[in-house]
Amino acid sequence: MMSGILTLLAFVSTIFFPWSFTAALAIAVALFEPLVPLAVGLFADTLYYVPHAGTLPVFTLYGAVATMLAFFVRNRLNASIIGR
Repeated sequence: MMSGILTLLAFVSTIFFPWSFTAALAIAVALFEPLVPLAVGLFADTLYYVPHAGTLPVFTLYGAVATMLAFFVRNRLNASIIGR
């Protein structure tokens, strides 16, 4: 339940709060749901798309990196005694 609320808050913060707060919240939620940073990055790139700004989806790339790190950390925690 709490991870669902935090996920919703991460998407809402994309609209109302600065990017630094959104990034910190997405990374915090990645501990529970690893795909949230990628989803928030896709949402931010879609929401703030400007045709002449560039062709590189920066928020999506940062979200993909954070998602890969979250999967790596979760995999290591699940394999060790720390995650039990």
